[in-house]
Amino acid sequence: MSRNKKSRTAGNSEPRFDGSRKETSTQAQMARDKKRKDKLKGNKAGNRNAIETKQGAQQSQRQAKNDKRIGSKKPVALVVNEKPQQAAKPKVLMQPKAKVIKTTAIEPKTAVAEAPTVQKLSPEKEIAAIENDQRLNDLLEQMETDVPLTKEEQKWADKQMQRHQELMKELGWLDDEGEEDLLQQFEDASSALDEFR
Repeated sequence: MSRNKKSRTAGNSEPRFDGSRKETSTQAQMARDKKRKDKLKGNKAGNRNAIETKQGAQQSQRQAKNDKRIGSKKPVALVVNEKPQQAAKPKVLMQPKAKVIKTTAIEPKTAVAEAPTVQKLSPEKEIAAIENDQRLNDLLEQMETDVPLTKEEQKWADKQMQRHQELMKELGWLDDEGEEDLLQQFEDASSALDEFR
């Protein structure tokens, strides 16, 4: 016996679907239009290649100004300056070497200029003041570590060192021949040591 295949068609008993809808109400039509409109989201094709409007251009400029990735326009020095920056200058309280005495106003009758009396420190006290000067010690330490000094700092340090040398000579604490004598004694000691061998 031959087999008959089943088919889904109901035969002639039910009418076929021809693709047209039977609804004609305006409410159904509006619902379909709304659904179609909601489906079409996003930009139209070729939108990224479209020319920007003035508002879009201004908006992009504002965004570019606020963009943190762009960085600073400030120029940066690519070579080291001859002058070191003075930002790292330590604050040092300067104390006068001598006491300043305030005088009262001179009466107009005595037009002779009187020199204000200034007390001088003894050489020992002046040397102690120079040796304990924190600013001078800091500058000497910077010179030893090859940190460049400004011309003003160098001039001040040289002046202080020169005054220190003058005071040492004045007091007789500095012996110019001391280093040479020490070297001579060392050589004599080595020659005397050679004699005992």
